[in-house]
Amino acid sequence: MGPVVRGCTRGPAGRSPGPHGRELGDGSAGPDGTETWQDRDLPGGGTRGGASLRRPRPLGRRRLASFATFGLGFAVRPIGGLVLAHLGDRIGRRPVLILTVILMGVGTLAIGFLPTYHSIGIWAPILLVLCRMMQGFGVGAELGGAYVMSTEAAETGKRGFYGSLPGAGEFIGVVIASGAVAAVSTLPEDDFLSWGWRIPFLASAFVVVIALLIRNAAPETEQFEEARDSGKREKLPVLAAIKTRPKAIALLIGSGCATAIASYAIQGYLPSYLTNQLGLSSGTSVLGITIASAVSILTIPLAGALSDRVGRKPVMIGGAVAITLFAYPFFWLVDTREPWLIYLAITVAFALMLNSIFAVTGTFYAESLPTEVRYSGLVFVREINGVIFAGTSPFVATLLVDAGGDRPWYLAGYMALAGLASALCIWRLPETAPVRTEG
Repeated sequence: MGPVVRGCTRGPAGRSPGPHGRELGDGSAGPDGTETWQDRDLPGGGTRGGASLRRPRPLGRRRLASFATFGLGFAVRPIGGLVLAHLGDRIGRRPVLILTVILMGVGTLAIGFLPTYHSIGIWAPILLVLCRMMQGFGVGAELGGAYVMSTEAAETGKRGFYGSLPGAGEFIGVVIASGAVAAVSTLPEDDFLSWGWRIPFLASAFVVVIALLIRNAAPETEQFEEARDSGKREKLPVLAAIKTRPKAIALLIGSGCATAIASYAIQGYLPSYLTNQLGLSSGTSVLGITIASAVSILTIPLAGALSDRVGRKPVMIGGAVAITLFAYPFFWLVDTREPWLIYLAITVAFALMLNSIFAVTGTFYAESLPTEVRYSGLVFVREINGVIFAGTSPFVATLLVDAGGDRPWYLAGYMALAGLASALCIWRLPETAPVRTEG
C-alpha cells in the first residue's frame, strides 16, 4: 500500500481494534523492506486510541475527520517526495533513503508520546497532524527511492523480481503491525484507551533501528555513480522529466489509479463498512487484510519474476482488468457477512489482482525514466497519483456508500472504472522489460 499498497485501514472511531484499525499499512522501507509500516500501518488516525487525540464529535463526522487526517499525510507527500528525490538524483540514492527512515520513524514514534485532547485541548489534533505531515514528508521519497535503488542494483534480466522486493517487504511490515494490533487489543478497554494504543507506535523504534543499519550498509548504485561521474545530472530533475516526457509521465500517473483507488478503498474504508454498515466485528477486516498481506509476501515476488519472463505490461494489464471484473463480485462476497468469504474476497482482490500491478509498478516506472531524472520522475508519478487517487479514496468511498443508501455499488463502479483506466494507460506505454524489447 503500498501500499499499498502502498494503504492503511481504519476502524470506526470509538470501536476499532487498535490505534489504527488496521491502520496497518505508503511505502516499503526499501531493500530492507519493513519500515514503511510506520506510515501506512500506524498513522494514528481513526481508531479508538487515536480518537482520544481529537475533539469528541458524532460518529459520522469522526469517520470523515479520520479519513481527512489520513489524507493530509498524502497531501504533504509530494512536497517531501520531490524535495528528497531531487537530492536523490543530485547527491545519491543511499543518503536520501537513510533520511526517509529517520523522518518516518520520528513522526511515528512521536505519535506514541502525544498527550490526549483532554490534556492539552486543540493542540492534541494539531500535533497529530504535524506528526502525520512528518511521516508523509519522509514516505514521499521512501518507496520510490527503494524501487529505484533495487532496480538499479539488479541484473538486467532480474529487475522485475528484485524491483518487487521493496513491495513485498512492505507487507512484512503489515503483518508485524497486525500482530502489534492484535496484542494491544487484548487489553481491557480502560487500559487500551489510557496507554495501550501507544505501544505499537513506540515499538516502531526497533524497526527504525534495523532499517537504518541495513540502509547504512548498502552501497550506492553503479548506475547513479556512472551518471554522476559522466556529468549527466539535471539541475532540476523533475522539471526535466516532465518537459522531455510529458505524455509518458501522464500515462504513468494514470496507470496506477487502480491500485491507488481499490487498494485504499479496501484497506482504508472496508473496515469501517464492515463494522458500521454490516454490523460485523472490526477484527474481521483486520484478520482479512492480515491474511491477504501474508499471501502478498509470496505473490509480489512471483509477479515480479513473471514480468521478467513475459514483460511488464501483460502482468499489469491482467491485474487491472481483473480488478474491473471482480469489483462487484468482491462486494457480493463481502455482503454475505460470512467471514471466510470476506477473507477470500480480500485475498483475491488484494494479494492476486492488485498486487500483480503493484509488484511491477516500481520496476516499470524506473525503467521508463533515464538515470539522471529517475528518482524525481518516479516519485512525482507516484505521489501525484497518491494525492489524486489514494489519499482521497477512503473519503470518496465514504461519500459513495452514503450516497448509495449504505450500499457499496457506487463504490464498486468506481473501482471497476479505475481498473479500466489503468489498463488503458498501461497499454499506451511502451514495454520496458528486456525480454520483450529485445525479442
